[in-house]
Amino acid sequence: MVQADTEIRLGVTERCPYICAENSANQGVLIDIIKRIFEKSNIKVSISYFPMMRTISLIKSKEIDGVIGILQRNAPELIFPNESIGQIRYLFYTTPKDDWLYTGLNSLNSRTIAVESGKSYGVFDSYIQRYSHDEALILPLHGKNISQRMIKLLQAERINLFLEDKNIIDFHYKKMKIENFNEAGSIPPDNLFIGFSPKHSKAQVFADTITKGITELRHTGEFSQILANYGMSDWVDWQPSHRNPFADNYKQRLEKAFPKTQTAKIHTATLIFEASTAKQTSGYWKYAAKFKESVERLSGGKLTVQLKFGITTEQDIVMNIADGKTHMGMIATNNLTPFAPSLGFLALPYLFPNEAGIKKLFHDPLMKEIAQRSALESNVRPLSFFIGGYRLLANNKRQVTKTTDLKDLRIRVPRNQLMLETFRSWGIEALPLPWTAIYPSLESGLIQGQENPITIIFDGVNMKKEAWEVLKYITNIHYFMFTAPHMISESFYQQLSAENQLWITQAAKEAEAYSWDSVKKQDAKITQFAKDKGMIFIDPLNEVDDWQAKAHAIWPNFYFRVGGKVLVDRVLEVIKDK
Repeated sequence: MVQADTEIRLGVTERCPYICAENSANQGVLIDIIKRIFEKSNIKVSISYFPMMRTISLIKSKEIDGVIGILQRNAPELIFPNESIGQIRYLFYTTPKDDWLYTGLNSLNSRTIAVESGKSYGVFDSYIQRYSHDEALILPLHGKNISQRMIKLLQAERINLFLEDKNIIDFHYKKMKIENFNEAGSIPPDNLFIGFSPKHSKAQVFADTITKGITELRHTGEFSQILANYGMSDWVDWQPSHRNPFADNYKQRLEKAFPKTQTAKIHTATLIFEASTAKQTSGYWKYAAKFKESVERLSGGKLTVQLKFGITTEQDIVMNIADGKTHMGMIATNNLTPFAPSLGFLALPYLFPNEAGIKKLFHDPLMKEIAQRSALESNVRPLSFFIGGYRLLANNKRQVTKTTDLKDLRIRVPRNQLMLETFRSWGIEALPLPWTAIYPSLESGLIQGQENPITIIFDGVNMKKEAWEVLKYITNIHYFMFTAPHMISESFYQQLSAENQLWITQAAKEAEAYSWDSVKKQDAKITQFAKDKGMIFIDPLNEVDDWQAKAHAIWPNFYFRVGGKVLVDRVLEVIKDK
């Protein structure tokens, strides 16, 4: 319980309508929400304004108790409630007469995008950082009143596109009394939280108060009233307000926008193959080594392969291939889909409850059509897929058989919107951390679990302890099949002779079959090793009506981001007998 005279000191950074100026009549929607909840529990709230980095520093020195309006990944050591207090929705904006729509990397050709310098735009950061020195592509804005300046630049047609949070732009529409721009597509959003200092004795009590308070405000309707004061609505009910990019003759529109060019055919070449992992024991490396052997054998040495592993990030590999700076590579599917959205369906939870379904799809003619769509969207064509097995749920606290067993567990997931929303459907807020932070976070107690294929669970980095020393229980859920496309530059692929295209395609299929078999054998070997070390494997109870049903319920909210409902239905038709 919290005493009636309790006071909490919270830091904020101005960003209206979330956090408005210190002397403004309305303090901002996030402050209003937090104050309303704490007032109901007789907790006095003291608000101080600082830059975000300064706020985090003050929390560490115990000068303030928490921060309002932070992304979990920016300070994962804080104590967070199980409910977010806001959501940033990143949209592309064009002038009313411009009918452009974001459909992947290729759609950004010949577009000048204004962004705020130093601000994180989530998955789009890698693109911005890559081209931040080319003002023909990226115009970074510094200083104050960034959103207003973006609006004025677009009105003056000095730019033809800007990227900003929808709630901020809607707020400025009313403030500046201007005509609305076209909403021309979106990228995955980020949820905002209030975070409390882990050094405060009541941090978890405060977090639980917010969790309970958000639920109660939604139930009474007060939540909607507070949001409406700022022209906002509840993010859990949000539907995209921009046009459906996959409607009508989607593939034909892509072909019209990005026609093929005729070039001289390449008959001999050294293919540069990139991946982010440097380990020669990894599944990616084994796949690539097999592909190298196959394509050099099939082509009689006309095609050779140079493996460049562990040099750059997965997002940069996508753009290296799209730019033609490298020929091919392999990354996790979820890191490609923001730039090639027609592959996004592969991340839908429980799309493939058994392995036979995904194998059938990957050998169906429909995948050739999807590969062509990906090539048109991003200049990146998937040749085949590495399958790394199901992402299992591992934790060190208890046996988890039902979704309700997840309560109070902090589970790490990648920065993947579908994975985060899946765990929300199961009743908890997962923590998006980078791969390198998993084992240090398990060892420190920051998290109690992760979800990954068994081969990756036992391939930890920065480990002071072995996997079985920080994890004990593994639940064999089948919610997400780990896949990684073997990609090739579409521009380069079209320059290859028909014979070379055939050799590359055949070699990719040989490597795919080899890697699938290798992963299955490795899975079985590691699983037995884990059991010998005392790890406990559990099958979920009622997986179809509990785990799967709750996860399936989020599908309709994501059709606009994963290739469209029509494409998902066609995929389901292919795999329905499996």
